[in-house]
Amino acid sequence: MILNRINLNHLRLFESVYRTRSMTEAAKENHLTQSGISQHMKSLEDTLEMKLFDRIRQKIVPTQAANKLHEMCAVELHKMEEALLALKGQSRALTGTLSIGIPYEFGNNVIMPLVSRILKQNAEIQINITYGYAYEMNTQILNGDLDFAFVDSFGFDQRITTKEIYRETLILCASQTYLSTFSKIQESKSFFESLDYIDYLSGEPVLHMWFQHHFPRKHFHLNTRATVSGVSGVAKLITEGTGVGVLPLHHIRKLQHKADDFYLFKGKNKPLQNIISVAYLREKTHSHTVRHILEWFIQTLQLPK
Repeated sequence: MILNRINLNHLRLFESVYRTRSMTEAAKENHLTQSGISQHMKSLEDTLEMKLFDRIRQKIVPTQAANKLHEMCAVELHKMEEALLALKGQSRALTGTLSIGIPYEFGNNVIMPLVSRILKQNAEIQINITYGYAYEMNTQILNGDLDFAFVDSFGFDQRITTKEIYRETLILCASQTYLSTFSKIQESKSFFESLDYIDYLSGEPVLHMWFQHHFPRKHFHLNTRATVSGVSGVAKLITEGTGVGVLPLHHIRKLQHKADDFYLFKGKNKPLQNIISVAYLREKTHSHTVRHILEWFIQTLQLPK
């Protein structure tokens, strides 16, 4: 039987190389040298009498044989490890590297404190963070560059699973300094149309979304003075008294030292909310650490039912 000639450790190391697409990362993950990992892979290839990895432009590229082998054995290896640990009454230590994508301000205000908690509690984990927009995350998840990402509304590829986990409250606000130039603050069509505005994109999609949510039967003509592709930039112009804009509540709280200068418009309905989801490739075989951390984020940020 070919199984009699297979070193089970070679299969475990193969799974690590396949998942990380790197001999170097697999070596770090398994506390071996890069040359040691290469020798183990060469031994496995000799035993199977097939090529498992090609090196193209200094990158590790799995062959079709490697794809098939990984599909058949990766999940079973994880199950076997967890079953043996459970038999001994032990829990599996979290080790290795995971890559996460996050939006800029939500990432800084909400996700980064949680990342800090994870790193402090797990000494053998390394987390690589990538900032970006949802459409960028879509591509990086499909390419295998990200294990999972936190994103807002976006039409993701159907191979990507998204799970809603957080409601980001969006508030229309202005500085008291800016509003002091008006004799009276009113939430009326004429008053709103007399103001200057800042949005994130041309066409004022976020501003129009806020007004449509609170005043669905009215159409507002807005005098947009600037567009800034970032929450910090919009917030800076608002605090400088340039005009009115929409900010996430978590960012307003971050600016607590300036919060007294903020006027928050109430609108006519419940606060507008932007749904944040976690996105990941359901067909990808994730490491134990990635699966554990992903589930921890989902449980920690989970929307109330």
